[in-house]
Amino acid sequence: MTTTRSAALALAAMLLSTPLLGVDPAPDTAEPGSIEAIARYTTDPKYLPETVAYVPESATVASPMDALGRLSGTPNELTRVAEIHGYFNRLGSESPRVRVETIGRTEEGRDLILAIISSEENLARLDRLSGITAALADPRTTSRAEAEALIREGKPFYYLTGGLHSTETGSPEMLMELAYRLAVSEKENIRNIRDNVVVMITPVAEPDGRDRIVDWYYRHLRGKNLPFDDLRRVGSPPYWGHYVFHDNNRDGMQLTLALTRAINAAWWRHHPQVFHDLHESLPLLYISTGHGPYSEAIDPLTVNEWTQFAYNETSELQAMGLPGVWVWGFWDGWWPGYLFSVANNHNAIGRFYETFGNSLAGTFERELEDVKFVGKSVTERQWYRPWPPDEKVRWSLRNNTNYMQAGVLAALDQAATRSDELLRNYWVKADRAISRGKSEAPHAWIIPREQRDSGRAAYLINQLRVHRIEVHTLDAETESGDETFEAGDWVVRLDQPHRNAAVNFLQKQEFPADEPNPPYDDIAWTWPLLYGVDATRIDDDSILSAAMSPVEQDVVPRGEVIGSGRIYLVRDSGQNAIMNLALELKDERIEVAEEGFDLDETDYPAGSLMIWTSAAKASAAAEKLGLTFVGVDSKPDVASHRISLPRIAVLHNWSTQDTGWVRYLFDRERIPYTLINPDHVRAGNLGRRFDVILVPDLGGDLSRMIHGIDTKLAPLAYTRTPEYPSHGIPDPSQDISRGMAFSGLANLQSFVDGGGVVVALSNGGTLVVDSGIARRAERTGDIGRTPGSEIQAKVLAPSPIVYGYEEFPSVFRGNGPVFDVADRDRDLVVMQFGTKEVEPATDYFEISASLGTTEESDFGMEPAEEDSEAEEAETEEEEDEEEKKPLVLSGGLEGDALDGKPAIIDMPVGKGRVVLFNFNPLHRYLNHSDFRFVYNALLNWDAGIRD
Repeated sequence: MTTTRSAALALAAMLLSTPLLGVDPAPDTAEPGSIEAIARYTTDPKYLPETVAYVPESATVASPMDALGRLSGTPNELTRVAEIHGYFNRLGSESPRVRVETIGRTEEGRDLILAIISSEENLARLDRLSGITAALADPRTTSRAEAEALIREGKPFYYLTGGLHSTETGSPEMLMELAYRLAVSEKENIRNIRDNVVVMITPVAEPDGRDRIVDWYYRHLRGKNLPFDDLRRVGSPPYWGHYVFHDNNRDGMQLTLALTRAINAAWWRHHPQVFHDLHESLPLLYISTGHGPYSEAIDPLTVNEWTQFAYNETSELQAMGLPGVWVWGFWDGWWPGYLFSVANNHNAIGRFYETFGNSLAGTFERELEDVKFVGKSVTERQWYRPWPPDEKVRWSLRNNTNYMQAGVLAALDQAATRSDELLRNYWVKADRAISRGKSEAPHAWIIPREQRDSGRAAYLINQLRVHRIEVHTLDAETESGDETFEAGDWVVRLDQPHRNAAVNFLQKQEFPADEPNPPYDDIAWTWPLLYGVDATRIDDDSILSAAMSPVEQDVVPRGEVIGSGRIYLVRDSGQNAIMNLALELKDERIEVAEEGFDLDETDYPAGSLMIWTSAAKASAAAEKLGLTFVGVDSKPDVASHRISLPRIAVLHNWSTQDTGWVRYLFDRERIPYTLINPDHVRAGNLGRRFDVILVPDLGGDLSRMIHGIDTKLAPLAYTRTPEYPSHGIPDPSQDISRGMAFSGLANLQSFVDGGGVVVALSNGGTLVVDSGIARRAERTGDIGRTPGSEIQAKVLAPSPIVYGYEEFPSVFRGNGPVFDVADRDRDLVVMQFGTKEVEPATDYFEISASLGTTEESDFGMEPAEEDSEAEEAETEEEEDEEEKKPLVLSGGLEGDALDGKPAIIDMPVGKGRVVLFNFNPLHRYLNHSDFRFVYNALLNWDAGIRD
């Protein structure tokens, strides 16, 4: 017998002899071998709570052991989606206490399922119970007396989701055992849960990613005798979901991904009072409360509710002897776009766990001493962590299962005990939201129907409605305060149950400047700014008495054709649909005006289109895209150039998060592109295949882009095979550990020198700036944190990149590098952040000074004396400084070092160009008003820098 085997048996014997595991499972019977297996797979008795120390036996319902041949949390074993779903479907067929349904399909065609577990009596009247929670959601139709009667009849719903982040592998394993336990155990606390709660479970929220990580584990990691830190560096395939990586938990506002839409739809069918998302990262179990500041979408009552849950679970687990359970010091609670935010935004309770996990299914020694959150080591005793974990732990997949399952059982028991309170508070929060909309400002927002881009305005209205925020239209011209609004303008009145979400989405955010802890995510999301839509806050309560009608279907922008002719004009006022138009009429001659012009008392800004097409095609495009076409007989007398769609490559370096959002947008809008990786760049001949290479916000520094990642386990194949069918999608490689190498960098240089265009977004600029391809740009020093805020910008040059934008747009910027140019090259800056005046070098002496070379005295010349004109200019500059627009329009910054820095640089390199964005204009499909910058760069790729 090996030493390891002997040690395991000795540990099992020790665990079985402890009083904790000596608890009689009666009235349950323990599944044969389950006590021993759980003890054997748990690395220390203190990590094994009594509530999950055995698996109950059932004569009629299969356990995970029966179905899969192994216990949940078995070392070195992970379960694929088909097996997990197969088990839940079997559970649903064998137990009258379980109902399973398919709620959607992923982008790659895998099912998303929902299991509903409760008593037989509750499931028999599930539709009635769902109807009760729906009625409690709207106090306008359910009085307090009616609510109290419904509360006595109803049951709260508690929604659990697992496997959202694919490398957090433990929760889908645990949820199989939890579901079985809830279905068959006759323990008093379990019967209490079944009788008084309807438990909803989506065991794998990201099925595409789950299969990829399981295939990856078996293909590259299982059985490798390497330290944990070495394995962790290559512990993930390059893709999780079809499009995005970790950001599938940042889609709660936009609802773009199939998983988000499916889970939100399930939420709205049953209106659960609690949404509990199971994550894995922190030692040993973090139960979310958050250190703040909290999102303003969250009712104060919700804050107290999630705090009650957290402290109750912490107390129960610590009473069972579990160390390392804590609250508060990790997450802030500010960003309202997580998956569970559907609850917090809509009067329910959104919460999450972070259970310690290895990601890999093996058992490892983990060092915790240097792990810090909010500046404190996780092994230090704090008020919010009175019992920290040891500095070194030996951690297993079963340990993860124990902690997570015990915590969830405590939470469900608390929900069962507080069932009436949960339902009552759900009604109270909705009632309070309605009252606040009547009694305190703002009372409404009005979105005028006339907008620079009617498509983005329609999108905003439709997004509000997706979130069940009611929208109306004015029936007649209406005055409010000093403003007059037209019939047909949209009104978001705030005397409605989801008032808090409406306010939060529409108002400007002001992240507290004195908050001592850095924000967890973006700190601004103001929809009118993100979408480039005018919206007016209404503080006059008389608006609630105005005549208006509800919007009951999606808003569709309406286009039209005015007049006829052989040429049709489309005025550019910033519409994103300009890109769609170029795609729709790609076979027609389209020219873009390089200057503004007037025609028939209409001004056409630079960027307006002239299209040689038929009346039939113009009419079809107008109807489809919501654009106005004006027919003319001859081309206006204005300088123009022809636009054509380039051959686009989208480059990634196996850091696929932001590339995924680009792919999502391009696929959605049917923009043709080719996805390329370092293999393709090394292969060369880029100029023969592509005109534009778009470099999204890439992960890592230049060294990683060139040399790749740790090669200890190389080659790391990501190719589709019969054994690993989830791999190779959407982009295969024989070895993802390799970077583009110096040969690839040379090929990229040749591409630009030969006339190609590189468009680099945010950190994507690292590739061309730090490598010296864009030699006239350089990385700036520290400008302070800019954590996801809407920033004032100023257009400096009449470049095609800013067609459709006014002089002072705003852009969304997150943390990332800022690239600058020397004063002598200031003319390459198309747009800057802020409105600070930055004068370019105008003579030899300023240029020399910026180069750090010759001083004026070297030529025996004295600088010219300042005259009165200079003094007057200085005075005017000081006055302008006083009237400057604020740098931050929503969110917050550290200092003002960003003011005056370039936002967009358009630089000639060889025969080609490099366009640098010092922000990400394609961030998470959120900042729609920034999309046009990229569209412009693509449509005008061969137009030169500017005249």
